[in-house]
Amino acid sequence: MFNNYKISFLCFVCAALLSCNMNSKEKTKLSFVSVSDSVYKSSDEYKQNLAIFKNYYEKCANEQLYPDVFYLELQQKMYIGSINNEHELVVNKGINVLDTSHGKNVFDLLAVISSSNCSDTISLNSNMRKVIYADVIAALNSLPEYKNLSAVIDTVQMKLRIGTVYNSTLRTDSLITLLDRTTDSSLIQYKQLLLTPGNVLLAQTIDVMGFTAEFPLKGKLSAQQKKQLGKEVYVNPEDSREYGSLLLLPNNSLRIQINKRYTVLGRFLQLREE
Repeated sequence: MFNNYKISFLCFVCAALLSCNMNSKEKTKLSFVSVSDSVYKSSDEYKQNLAIFKNYYEKCANEQLYPDVFYLELQQKMYIGSINNEHELVVNKGINVLDTSHGKNVFDLLAVISSSNCSDTISLNSNMRKVIYADVIAALNSLPEYKNLSAVIDTVQMKLRIGTVYNSTLRTDSLITLLDRTTDSSLIQYKQLLLTPGNVLLAQTIDVMGFTAEFPLKGKLSAQQKKQLGKEVYVNPEDSREYGSLLLLPNNSLRIQINKRYTVLGRFLQLREE
């Protein structure tokens, strides 16, 4: 598909130029259609993961989740407004439709439907736990004096609480109006990518902002570490914007908090010309 990108783009430009000189030609109409998750041959593990977060969200937000929802894993690669296909994530690299430059308001195209802070314990399977544990290790490794804590925390008995859960969606009517009227070369390219067969728009997401993990200690801490961790110690794992903290609890468990956004569930749409 991408080998023919230049040809497709030139054809689009030619078609656009011809339409300018053919006033009698009726303008095509754009519309979005939902992509059903039935097109994805899901495994039992995928279905289990989807059910875990779907049930958690519906209980937390006290609302039913939208149909045709996909489980996207605990990830930061795809994001709302990104264009994706089965071969490549984020094919619109360098083009962000939610651009806030030049005084643009992101909420012209984006709506936050709901947000909930439940802090309920959630049960994760082994793959989900690996993702969380990797971020825990990154937090510990950011402070050399606490790197050894990874050897004394009991990961089997980890308790995990999710932070704030967000349900966000693109205003598709506004997006279609924008794509219909734009003369911006980047948005014209974005529109062409949306119309490319096989490409889909991540138009609605359930995002999780942060988590708190508690680990019973299976080993001893030094007297100095006990004293230091008796008060909350703040860390900056990998990215200074993703701060976290460590705290030794009275029950001899280590609480690790990471404020990191994950996009977990999503709804995909296809753009069509009528």
